[in-house]
Amino acid sequence: MLRTLITIAFSALLAAPAFAAQENNFEITPLIGYRFGGDFDVTNNSKTSNLKLIDEVSYGLLTAWKYDKFRQGEFLISHYQTNFSQHSDFIPSNDELGITYAHLGGNVAISQGLVPMYVTGGLGLTYLSPQDSQLDSETRFSMNIGLMTKLPITDNVNFQLSGRVYGTFFNSDSSIFCDQNNCLISISSDIWVQSEVNAGISIAF
Repeated sequence: MLRTLITIAFSALLAAPAFAAQENNFEITPLIGYRFGGDFDVTNNSKTSNLKLIDEVSYGLLTAWKYDKFRQGEFLISHYQTNFSQHSDFIPSNDELGITYAHLGGNVAISQGLVPMYVTGGLGLTYLSPQDSQLDSETRFSMNIGLMTKLPITDNVNFQLSGRVYGTFFNSDSSIFCDQNNCLISISSDIWVQSEVNAGISIAF
């Protein structure tokens, strides 16, 4: 995935001069970031313990299009691979877990000073995919909200920084990552939360 994002960014940079004289209505931003948070409750032999996911580097792609002078529409894809923070007989030895967010939303400018700020957010899906083939993947509705800034490099190239909070919706006391015999994770709340910080180069067309 990283190689694909680098290829897209390099291709966009090569194409940028050809669009310099045109109105910039569309942006593409390859992202690299760091995702953290995401606690689960694990039930084993009627005992419940807290299980964390290891904080890891994330990769993403943000596309944005002009809505009006102060607003843009957005489509965000963000992915990372992580592991559980501890092992036990109840947790599979192959405990790698991929988590991908795909959200449609937008941003609105809240300040236009030396460091412009935007509120950003979206709605969509969370896809949780255990590497262990015996465990079922999960797809849930989710949302994000965050803050973003864009620092100009040229007329159509910006350095972008953002921070987002993701909330994935579950029914209270539901279970996920099940095989034929049991479920690995029990959810004791209605919303599961992760946070992420990102940086990227935005190319405007």
